[in-house]
This record gives sequence, structure tokens and C-alpha cells, in this order.
Amino acid sequence: MEILFHLGAHCTDDGLLIRSILRNRAALANDGIVVPGPGRYRELLGSVSTTLRGDAASHDTEAMLIEAISDDDTAARIVLSNENFLCRDKVAVGPEGLYPKAGKSAWLRRCFPSHEVHFALGLRNPATFVPALPSTLSPEDRDACLDSLDLDQLSWADVVAEILEANPDASLTLWAHEDTPFLWSEIMQEMTGHDPYLTLDGAHDMVAQILSVEGMTRLQAFLKDHPDITEARRRKAISAFLEAHAVPDEIEEEIDLPGWTIDTIADLTAAYDDEIERIKDMPRVIWLEP
Repeated sequence: MEILFHLGAHCTDDGLLIRSILRNRAALANDGIVVPGPGRYRELLGSVSTTLRGDAASHDTEAMLIEAISDDDTAARIVLSNENFLCRDKVAVGPEGLYPKAGKSAWLRRCFPSHEVHFALGLRNPATFVPALPSTLSPEDRDACLDSLDLDQLSWADVVAEILEANPDASLTLWAHEDTPFLWSEIMQEMTGHDPYLTLDGAHDMVAQILSVEGMTRLQAFLKDHPDITEARRRKAISAFLEAHAVPDEIEEEIDLPGWTIDTIADLTAAYDDEIERIKDMPRVIWLEP
């Protein structure tokens, strides 16, 4: 059995990805792919992994987890998602950088020692990730997060390397949050491993978040009129509709942090672009891009 852990990150899809996949739970189950409701595993996995503290689960504990999470112990794959798998949002950024506890992904992996484990993670430009994160926090946690921030430590490459090092037998599927409107169906495919000839509902859920109602209606009509459209043309169509019909408040991000300037944002963005190129060359990384 394969276990897929979707690790977030915070302030990327805000739970939309697992909701899109859950819309297809019945069809996926027919392919041996189990997508349990998050309430069945989030608290349970947190409790068990914390108790084990990186030790491998016993056969009985592993069997208990599978039975609690899935009604089908013969499934080919189980898909699990929680943006708090690595840590809570209030400690996702600190003086040591992004997700300083990324190595604890191994605690999840060792809950299922006899099964194959994969991880998935959406990355986001620190220039927008850091400003977005405090909005989810209490004033006290927000101040603590920003006061301890070291801009020179905001490395996604370090996060990826730590996950890979902690889990030498696992692969890691990654994508840039900025590309998700164009990649949504591919991300769903990588998460579930479903038959590519199976068409899932929700393939445009992300783009629907940022298109006007009129724009989404027109895009759906265009795609319906072109059922055999190539993937390249579909992405070009999405880009064109976004340019013409995007909701400004959904695509324009206001960055207002003390001491941040246009140069700060430009430097963080350039570093992020460079890191993506480094990450693509890392072993066991599957990088999704338009």
C-alpha cells in the first residue's frame, strides 16, 4: 500500500486541494484509492506520531492506524492531507527559517513502516508567504513570528533537503503555489495516482477562486466546446481568461510589513526563483510545472 502525505504548505491552497479530491471519493475508491475524511486521521496521527517520537510503529499500531483511517485494508493508496502535519502555522517561520521542524516528517513516515510513503508539498514565494502567514495568527503569535524573522534564512531548498534526508526511502512531489491555477488537475493526479483516463471533478477549483463568475462561465463553455483540447492549449486558455477576468482582490497581494521595501520583495523573489532551480535537481523530487 502507498501512503501519500500532503504537507501543505500553510497559506497555499487552504484546504481546497483535499476538498477537490474528496469530491471524487467514490470514483477513486473504485480504483483502489482511499481518501478518508480529515477528521478520521488528523488528530489520531498527531497523537500516535508524538507518542512514537520517530520510532517505528509496531505491527499492531500500524494495523490499528490503517483500520481507523480506511475502510479498505486492501487499498492501493491512501491520501492524507493536513497543513499542520509538519507544525502549526505559528512556528512555520522563525529565526531558523521556514519549517525548522521539517525533519519530523519522518515521524509520519514511521507510523507506516511496512508501507510505501510519498510526500507532497506546495511551495510559495517567501515574499508573499511571510506576509500572508501572520494574518492567520493571534496578535501575540504574529508579533513573535515577525520579531524573530531572519530574511536570510527563508530557504525552501533547506526544507526540501531536510525532508529528503529524514526520509531516504520516500519521494517528494512539489510545485509552486503561483502555478496552481494551471496545474490543479496535474496536482490531483499526482496526489491520488489515479488512472489518467479517469476525469475528476474539481480540475478547475483553484482557477475558480480567482476568476469572476462571468469569466469562469466563459472558460467552462470554451472547454466544453473543445473537449479534445491539448494540455498546452488548456493552460493558454486559462492564462487568457485570467488576464481578462481575474478578480483583482484575489490576485493582487498587498505587502505591508515593517521595514520591507520593493527591494526586499525583489530580492526574496529572485532567491526563490534560484532555489526552485536547485530543488528541481534534487534526487527523489518530482517537480510539477506548467
